[in-house]
Amino acid sequence: MKRIVVPAALALALALAACATPAERITDRLEAAGLPGSTARCMGNRLAAKLSYGQLEELNRVVKDAGGEKLTVNRLAHRLGDADPALVARLVETGGVCAL
Repeated sequence: MKRIVVPAALALALALAACATPAERITDRLEAAGLPGSTARCMGNRLAAKLSYGQLEELNRVVKDAGGEKLTVNRLAHRLGDADPALVARLVETGGVCAL
């Protein structure tokens, strides 16, 4: 039987990723999608406090499905479409506040 050796740094990174808060995960995803870091952090904190679990999952899905396209708040809202008007409203409201 072979033993799989996981480097300590990788194991630590995986452990820390599992402990990330919803705000941190949203922030990371928004930054990866192209939003500026300060805007992504502001939005991550606010959205995590305002959205339901289902809305967070939908937002996550849409950001991941962007396929490397750099997103703005408007593009992200457009990608969300009419599926959940409350989610779109929160996103646009939060994006406006955080962009100031």
